Amino acid sequence: MKILELVTGGEPGGAQRHVKELSQVLVDQGHQVTVAHGGGHWLATHLDSRIGVHYLTMLGREIHPHRDLSALQEIVRLIGKLEPEVVHCHSAKAGMLGRWAAWRSGIPSVYTVHGFVFLDPTRSELQRWFYRSAERWAARMGTATIAVARQDMVYANRFAKKHQAYYIPNGVKGAPIVQHHTRGPVPRIGFMGRFSREKGMDWLLPLAIEHPEYQWIIAGDGDNLSLVQQAVSHYPHLQFDGWVDDLDTWFASIDVLVQPSWKEGLPYTVLDAIARRVPVVATAVGGMPDILTDIDQKLLVAPGDAKGLYTAIQYALDQSDRLTETGSRYLTENFDFDMQMNKVVHVLQSAVSP
Repeated sequence: MKILELVTGGEPGGAQRHVKELSQVLVDQGHQVTVAHGGGHWLATHLDSRIGVHYLTMLGREIHPHRDLSALQEIVRLIGKLEPEVVHCHSAKAGMLGRWAAWRSGIPSVYTVHGFVFLDPTRSELQRWFYRSAERWAARMGTATIAVARQDMVYANRFAKKHQAYYIPNGVKGAPIVQHHTRGPVPRIGFMGRFSREKGMDWLLPLAIEHPEYQWIIAGDGDNLSLVQQAVSHYPHLQFDGWVDDLDTWFASIDVLVQPSWKEGLPYTVLDAIARRVPVVATAVGGMPDILTDIDQKLLVAPGDAKGLYTAIQYALDQSDRLTETGSRYLTENFDFDMQMNKVVHVLQSAVSP
């Protein structure tokens, strides 16, 4: 197959990691892959040299009618140049414009939902209404939809009136069991991810500041980087590690991972932690209940519930051995990397040859 993988941005994130890993699997199987995105260096620098990369100058995250129409024309021209057999879209803006461009070009498209924007409570009602309407409209032009979270699958089925929707959660490769340092007198609580508003840094940082009995280890990058750096500079029990590529070493440095998101798809950080036998406490949004409910319901809290998050952290520390054993077994059975990739490739093939 000739495949165009289209994602809004090329900066580090869950959708970008998925595109990178899937593209690698596809070229290893002999398919021809081009990745197109609207900016950021991480994705391009982490792709196999056999994978083509195209930068779309007008494609951005926020709604901007003039730029978005220009981005649509860019994508249409790219499709005409590459002549892919299928366009595989990721993230909201690329998902809308990519399906529209593919429909105009007369070729099939597959859309992988990494968390619907209209489920983000940090956005205004008007923005949420717009994204909900846009997703419903764009679904009419798509060939298939993949949801990585059961919550998103509900909406994917509602929108997909004329095509198939599939639930295919993210998967991770088996990770080596990390031998943790002996827990010291100060438990280490970690956060890793993009510092964007939907990730919950607005209420995690105040909680961390209020509890110096823990060492809070924060890794990542993003829009709210200055807020993190400012907090770390004033409070010695906060530690900033920047963007981390060595996952084994970083996860060995923490005792519990927290994921305080307001909106999610299915975050790789949570899967990576469980694969390395680190207990996770998270908000009950997106695909996180898909992972944590069957491990232990007490690991899930409501978004913004700082008291509940603190209680859950204490519980995870107390029950660490049992939780890590249960989590490792559950992950192996339900979130396997090869199983995920085989299912996604099958959907792409089915879109090309129904």
